[in-house]
Amino acid sequence: MLADLCPNVYLDTSSSNSWMRFEGLDLKTVFRRALDVVGAGRLLFGTDSSFFPRGWNYDIFETQTRALLDLGISSSDARLILGENLEQMFSET
Repeated sequence: MLADLCPNVYLDTSSSNSWMRFEGLDLKTVFRRALDVVGAGRLLFGTDSSFFPRGWNYDIFETQTRALLDLGISSSDARLILGENLEQMFSET
């Protein structure tokens, strides 16, 4: 609700693979709702990766990328979500 009301609030996809099981949702539904509220321009990919020894979590990247592609988002929207939005945020500071 906050992201809907405040255009300066961004959402990220980190941990979505874990918490949604408690809500009975699938990843595509979560992403569709997020995209409906904030659009591709305010959604940031979150890797769920952490520090050593876990490191980069490729499975989550693959799962989230597949869900976004299954929703039929454009390649330009995918680029925004998977990196360009974050780059833009850092370039503005």
